[in-house]
This record gives sequence, C-alpha cells and structure tokens, in this order.
Amino acid sequence: MQSSRWFDLRFLIGILFTVYGIVLAVYGAVSDPRTPSLHWNIDLWWGLVSLVFGLLFLIVSIARRPNDEA
Repeated sequence: MQSSRWFDLRFLIGILFTVYGIVLAVYGAVSDPRTPSLHWNIDLWWGLVSLVFGLLFLIVSIARRPNDEA
C-alpha cells in the first residue's frame, strides 16, 4: 500500500496550495506595486498565506503517515 500514501487528501491539498502560493507570491513580487489595492500588495500577501497553509498541510501529512503493518 505504498502508493496509497501519496493519495492522502492532506498531501494533495498541501501540494495544491503550495504551488498556488508560490505562483501567486511570485506574481505579486514582480507585478507593478503602484496598482491601487488599498495600498497593499494583495497578491503577494495572499500568496504567502497560501504558501504557509500548503506547507502546514504537507508537514502534517508527512508527519502523520500511516504505518504499513502488512
């Protein structure tokens, strides 16, 4: 059952949010900072939040992997 560990929902959500966070943070870092958005770079901040959220899911998923008894 080695392959079923990679299809754990926490792992897939972690990968999804981590990739999304990286893309959004990079876009926010290279986009025009003068774009009016309440004087905040929303893309950068939400990219960092998504990245941290995804990394937390990955850490929990890797730390709580089920042991193969069979």
